[in-house]
Amino acid sequence: MEQQEAESPRAVAWAVTSGKGGVGKSTLSLNLGIALSAAGKRVLLVDADLGLANIDILLGIAPEYNLQDLLRGRASAFDVIVEGPESLSVLPAASGISEVDAWQTDDADRLSEELGRLERAFDLILIDTGAGISTKVTDFVLASDRAFIVATPEPTSIADAYAMVKVATSDRPDLPVGLIVNRAKSPREAHELHTKFEEITKRFLNIQIDRIGHVVEDLEIEHATRNQNPVVVSEPETEAARCLKKLGEELLGDLDATDRSQPGLFERLASRTVKQEIA
Repeated sequence: MEQQEAESPRAVAWAVTSGKGGVGKSTLSLNLGIALSAAGKRVLLVDADLGLANIDILLGIAPEYNLQDLLRGRASAFDVIVEGPESLSVLPAASGISEVDAWQTDDADRLSEELGRLERAFDLILIDTGAGISTKVTDFVLASDRAFIVATPEPTSIADAYAMVKVATSDRPDLPVGLIVNRAKSPREAHELHTKFEEITKRFLNIQIDRIGHVVEDLEIEHATRNQNPVVVSEPETEAARCLKKLGEELLGDLDATDRSQPGLFERLASRTVKQEIA
């Protein structure tokens, strides 16, 4: 692992986020991570939903360590990582702990320093952020190479997704942002939502949103979630699983084409922490 860190380019960082909770963001992040890992990429899924972590629950695992142990110096980054399906690596977060939810500057510094060791051990760091537009969410979004906004066809979800795009691009206009429509009743509904969202963001924010793809509404995802077995593993031939695998396949080219000469996730995260401290 140390040899890989020395010889490999730094990992690409993608943030999967949403303006609203309850849109299936974590389930989508997990299944997308598995699909990319199954395609041969070294993927680290970081549960960055600080205080409300659930990737470990979705996988039905009880990690010995979590992000809280890393923040408090009780474990190293590599100690915290657990292996998921298809060789996906997972860095689980702590759930229901108020001091993590508070997110102090010292914690951010330690996180950046520790996780920086991982930057050359993976091809992709996939970040499952919390929902909303608080600093603990936007810091991860703005430090990433690219952000994927997950939204459902519900009006409140669309409005909150727009708010996230507005906040993120006002702080970092060059951030590539894409929309993933989740729980679409049909490809047509997803297409119409993509078109509408593109028009709104172009007109009012002068931002070009990437059309990433969609995942159809499928009861098998709910069943897989209840069984704590991701749908791309448990029911790979279902329509939702095919949508998720298609997303992964189409994003592979984007991953390989990313400019890795720019600062990586953890350098950007540390830089944002310093700026906030000065301010």
